[in-house]
Amino acid sequence: MRIPHRYHKIDGWRGYRIPGTAVAGASDTGTWSDSPCPSPEVKAEIRRFQRECLRPAGIKSRQRFGGTSNVCCGKRWVCVASEDWARAYELANAWIEAHGRDTQFLHPAN
Repeated sequence: MRIPHRYHKIDGWRGYRIPGTAVAGASDTGTWSDSPCPSPEVKAEIRRFQRECLRPAGIKSRQRFGGTSNVCCGKRWVCVASEDWARAYELANAWIEAHGRDTQFLHPAN
């Protein structure tokens, strides 16, 4: 089963594409000293999410990188196999809601 990508519209001319099988995402602003979403911290938070949320459920995932309308910001997406998407999406949203106070970058893929 193929899950089509989604599009997050910010305003009339800005937005970004969300991969169809993405269950969570995070902005990544690189490794500059003043980056609000530094790559190493974003990657660590995504690995924590994969380790605590998806792996215990037996769901394999991988990171994909995508662009945004901001030249200084990219998006990292946690993607799963299409057959695992519905369950993983539900688990991801619950995990993100439960960990809102101890995460900085991760958000649902919607």
